[in-house]
Parts: sequence; C-alpha cells; structure tokens
Amino acid sequence: MLDYLRLRFQVAILVVLASLCAALPVRAATMTVMRMAPDASLVTYLSVSGDIEIGDWSTFSRLLRANPDIAGVALSSMGGSLDDGMAIAKQIYDRKLDTLLVDVCHSVCSIMFLAGQDKYVPESFRLSVHTAYKQVAQWTVQDHVANGTVTWFLGYMGYPLSLAKLWVATGPDDAALVTWALNDRWRLGFKETQFVAGEPQVIAVATPP
Repeated sequence: MLDYLRLRFQVAILVVLASLCAALPVRAATMTVMRMAPDASLVTYLSVSGDIEIGDWSTFSRLLRANPDIAGVALSSMGGSLDDGMAIAKQIYDRKLDTLLVDVCHSVCSIMFLAGQDKYVPESFRLSVHTAYKQVAQWTVQDHVANGTVTWFLGYMGYPLSLAKLWVATGPDDAALVTWALNDRWRLGFKETQFVAGEPQVIAVATPP
C-alpha cells in the first residue's frame, strides 16, 4: 500500500510539472541567493518571498543547479500554488536543505518549511496552515485529492497524523497556528535562531527566464 501511495504521489508530481512547463507565471515569488547565518556559521541560502505562483518550481530548481553550495531556504510567503509549493518542498526534502522562517509562512509555505532538515524559526514567528481547496462554480470546496497528497507527504517526512488532521480540519479562509507548544507536543524539530532579517550579504539575484 505504501509503495502504491508513493508511486501515486510521484506520478502526480510529474504530471503537474509537465503541465506547468507550458504555463507562464502570473506574479512569481522573489528568489534571491544570499549569505545568511541562521546559527553560528555563515552559509548560502535561497530566499523565497511573496506568493508562490505557477512556474516558481522551475526557477527554484534552476537556482539550485546554478548554486550547488546552497545549504538552506529562507521563507516568507502567504502561500499560493499548491502544486508548485509541493514540488519545491519535495526538492528541499530530497536535497536535505535546511529551512528558515523569516517572519510569516502560511498555507503551502508551511509544507515547504516543514520539508527542511534543520528548521529554524525566530523567537516570534507565524506558521499557519489550512485545508487545500478549489473553486467549483461559485462554491469553495475542499480539494480532497490535494489534501490526500499533503497528508501522505507529511507522513512520508515522518510527521504525526495530528499535523495532517490540523491541516485538513482548518477551513480555507482560516489559519491554524503551528506554535512552539505544538512543536514541543508533536516533536516537529524547530530550532530557535537569532537571525536578523534585512542584513544579508547578497551574492546573486534571481532573474526571470
């Protein structure tokens, strides 16, 4: 059963990526390669800020290939395209990159953050989730296929079912906070950082293709 679900997830990602190749991003997230110090050492991070749009996974992949020394991903986003966000999260997880929550990370951004190997957060942060949804005519309804994929991926990364239940149970217009208390209860592995945003040494900037 696990092999079947894994295959289904991989096929779904491939189909999504193939369909996105022909699409143009509406307003792509800003991606910047910079030097950061989430702990005691200065390392190269890929900063991702703004809404995640269709095609952002391609820019993300290209920057990773062009900068093999990237050790982590800094995130500040209210979410966006679930397909692109999940594809980015898979790359973060497979490459064992660290993640840093700069200030706010909502919706699919939270999945990207949770995909990190070491997960850094400042003392004050906002990490929140809500169910995946879609528009059917004039109605907003849960996207059960997307929620199933998210649930499987969270389990694949080793997170408890309680986290997936929080995702699914939270309405599309709501935001359930993932707090320090939940981190301690569910052993999510957050690490507090003294990182100060706004003073990175920028060494490269992503440009549109």
